[in-house]
Amino acid sequence: MENRRRMGKRQMGEINLSQSQSHPAAPLWGLESLADLTQWKWMPPSPPDVRLQRVRAKTSPAPDLAQGMMNWLAKVTPDLPADEGSRQRLDAVGIGSPRDVIQDEEVDEEVVEEVAEAEASLTYTPGSTGQPSPKPIWDAQSSPSEIIDTGLNMICQDLTNTETEVMPNLENFCNSWKDCLAGGLFSGEAIISVLDGVQCGLDMAYAEDPLEWVKSKLFEATIAGLSYGRIDEHGGFDRLAWSGVLHRISELRINNIRVFKLAMARIPDCHLNAMSTGILANLRAYLIASGYEGRRSALIRQVNKITVPLRRLGLVNHFNILESGTKYVLTYKDSKELDYSRMRLGWLQLLARLPDVDENYLVTACRILEAGREVEPLSNREICEMYLAKHRSSIKGITIMHNALQENKVDNDSKCYGFLTLDLWRTGQFAHVRGLCGFLSDLGREQGVMRLAKAFRNLVKNPAAPLANLAIGAGLPTLAMDIFALYERSRSDPVHFWQSDFSTKALKLLTSTRSLRHDTILDTLRVHTSKSARDLLARQGRIVFHRKREILKLVKAATAFAHSPNITNRKSLNLISECIRYLQRSRGGVIPAAALQALLHNITRDLAEGKVGRTTRLRWFLHLLHKQVGHDKMIRTGLVIKRWRMANARLLYGC
Repeated sequence: MENRRRMGKRQMGEINLSQSQSHPAAPLWGLESLADLTQWKWMPPSPPDVRLQRVRAKTSPAPDLAQGMMNWLAKVTPDLPADEGSRQRLDAVGIGSPRDVIQDEEVDEEVVEEVAEAEASLTYTPGSTGQPSPKPIWDAQSSPSEIIDTGLNMICQDLTNTETEVMPNLENFCNSWKDCLAGGLFSGEAIISVLDGVQCGLDMAYAEDPLEWVKSKLFEATIAGLSYGRIDEHGGFDRLAWSGVLHRISELRINNIRVFKLAMARIPDCHLNAMSTGILANLRAYLIASGYEGRRSALIRQVNKITVPLRRLGLVNHFNILESGTKYVLTYKDSKELDYSRMRLGWLQLLARLPDVDENYLVTACRILEAGREVEPLSNREICEMYLAKHRSSIKGITIMHNALQENKVDNDSKCYGFLTLDLWRTGQFAHVRGLCGFLSDLGREQGVMRLAKAFRNLVKNPAAPLANLAIGAGLPTLAMDIFALYERSRSDPVHFWQSDFSTKALKLLTSTRSLRHDTILDTLRVHTSKSARDLLARQGRIVFHRKREILKLVKAATAFAHSPNITNRKSLNLISECIRYLQRSRGGVIPAAALQALLHNITRDLAEGKVGRTTRLRWFLHLLHKQVGHDKMIRTGLVIKRWRMANARLLYGC
C-alpha cells in the first residue's frame, strides 16, 4: 500500500505522463503538452485472487472453445440467477464469474437465460453423460496451472454426483499425477505449486465444508509418485518436494498422522535431518492438538499413533529435532488457551516411547518442563506411566500394571508408586523395582522412594532387614530397596541368605557408599544375645548353629571392608582387626581362613601400590598366621613378603 502511494506521487511529479519512469523527466519546452493531473485518482491494489487469475491468463496455453466461451460470458454478462454452488465451482477452477459487469448497461432477460443454458451445458452432470472424464496425460511441457485447472475440474465433476460416493475422476487425476511424479517430469517447485493451487481452489470453493479427505488422497498420490523407484542414499531424492509435502501434511485437519506415517516410511534415514523443518511442523501440529485434547485416553491413543512415524528419531543424529520439540512445549507454559499439562504429557509420553532416546534425556526433559513455581508438577501417575512406556519391552505383565494405574482414582495419586512397585515385586522383577527407584530419585522424588522403603520395611521381615534399616537410617532408600531385592533373589537358592553370595553383595553395597558410617555395620551384624536367650538356644540345641551364623556374618564383613575402595587402609585395618578379635573370643582363638585372607589383602595394599609396607602390620599378621597354620607356612609367607618389599625398595630408592 505504501509503495503504491509513493508511485502515485512520483507519477504526478512527472511533467509528461507518457514517458516511462525509467527515463528522465521531460524538458522545459515540453510544458505546452502538460497533462491535466486533477482527474488522477488513486486505486487500491488488486485482491490476491484477481492477481492469480491474471497470472494464469498470461502463463496458460491457448484456451479451448469451452474455456473461451466461459471467459467471454464472464466479461459481458451480469450476475446470473444460477445457484451458488455453480458459481463457486466456476470460481474454484479459475474461471471468471459473471459478477464483474458494467452496472450501467441494461441486459435483456433472454440473454440471461441463454447464458444460464450455456453454463448448464458446460457443467458436468453424471445423469446426463454417465461417464467420467478420460485420464489426463501430461508431459514435461505441461504447466502447473494446466494441471491445477484439470484437477479442480475433475474433482468438481465428482462432487456434483450425489447418487454415489465413488469418485472416478479424482482417482484418474491422482493416478496420472502419481505417474508423472514417478517419471520425474516436474521439479520440486512445480510440485509444490500444483499442491498449493489445488488446495487453494478447494478451500475457495468449499469453504464451509473443507474437503480434507480429498487433500489426503492427493498427498497419498504425491508420496507414492515421489517414492516410486527414486529413493536411495546417493541420489534421486527431491528434498524440496518432500519438505513441502511434509509441511502441507501438517496443515490437514483430519488423518494427518496417517498420511504423515506414509510419508515418513518412504524417507530414508540419511535424509531425515534434511526434513527436520517438515518433521517439526507435524510435531508441532500434534503438540497443539494435545493441548486441546480433553480426554486422557484419546491423548494416549494419539501418542501411540505419532510414535510409529517418529520411531527413528534418536539423540545421536536428530538431537536438534528433539530439543526443538522440548523448547516448543516450553513456550506454552503461560498459555491461557491450551492445556500446558496435557501438551507436556503428550510430549513426554512420546519421548518415553522412542527407542533411541535414553532415560537420562527423558529425565532432563521432565525437569525442564516442570520447572517454575506456577507450573503444576508431574503427577505420580504420569511418572509411573512414563516408566512403563520407557521399559514396555522388558516388563512382564505391563498391560495389567497399566490398567491398574488407569483404574486408580485421582484422589489416590500418592499410592501409584506403591501399586506399581508392589506389582513389580510380586512378579519378581526386582531390577525394575531398582530402576523405578532410580528414576524417581533422578526426578527429585526422594521422599517417594523413602516412603516405599519404609513401607517394605514394615511389610517384609527377613534376615536382610537389619541391613536395610541401616540404609534407611542413613538416608539411602534406594540402597535399602536393593538389599530387599537381593534377599528376594536369594530365596530361590536352597541355602540361607548369609550362606549365599547375595549377602556378600549386600555388604559390598553398604561398604561402597560414603554416606554411611562403616563401623555401624558391625554393630548391626554383631548379635548381642542375652543370657536367657543363650540358655534357650542351648536347651533347643541351636547355640552352635547360632554362633556359626554370627561368625559367618563377621567373616563376610571383614572381606567387604578389605575390598571396599571407599574405605582407607587405616580404617579398613581397624574394622578387620575388630572382627578378628571378636572371632578369637568366640572360637577360642581360631580364626577362619577367609578372615586371614581379608587381613592379608589389607596389609599388602601398600606393596601393591609400590611401597615397602608397614612393618608393624606385617609382623602382627605373621604372628596370627603362626598360630593358625604353623611355623613352616608362616616362614614361606614371610619370605615372599620380604622379597616383594625388597623389589619395591629398589624401585623407590635405587638400592
